[in-house]
Amino acid sequence: MERFGRFGELGHLSVRQWAFSVLVISVFATSAVEIILEFTAGEPPAAMLDDILWLAVSTGCVLYYLYERRMSYREIEELRENLENARGNLAKIDTHTKEIANQYRAVMQKQFDAWKLSASEQDIVICMLKGLTFREIAGLRETREKTVRQQASGVYRKAGVSSRSELTAWFFEDMLDPPGVAAES
Repeated sequence: MERFGRFGELGHLSVRQWAFSVLVISVFATSAVEIILEFTAGEPPAAMLDDILWLAVSTGCVLYYLYERRMSYREIEELRENLENARGNLAKIDTHTKEIANQYRAVMQKQFDAWKLSASEQDIVICMLKGLTFREIAGLRETREKTVRQQASGVYRKAGVSSRSELTAWFFEDMLDPPGVAAES
């Protein structure tokens, strides 16, 4: 019943499709009525030839239209199915990504502990790794930019690096090595 109901969904037609549909149905109905009237009036088939031709053309248009609508609905259903599959795959990836992120956070926390970073310094490092400027970090932490810069300098000193780039590289260098290079080192 649902499949049949889809052919009745005329609300999804454009103005052009509506106009074409009305025209084809009008030609079909007019031709059918004229053939019936001429046949009941005893007209010879040769006199009804033009109406029979229009009826055949409009019938072909209706059948083609129904075929195209059916193909469109099949494509839409296939796209919906593909979308659901993609959503399922994304959910799996998202779960896996969360697991990896949690593992990486644990590794980062071990390093923070090894460097003996305070909670504030840890927040500064995370914000810097996310690419925030000192001004943005200060805004988030509701402190002065100078304070953030001083805390960043303390982090650099404890980590044994001299800049934000070196700090970032420290956390991401191993992940960005070409395949096989990290294993060989």
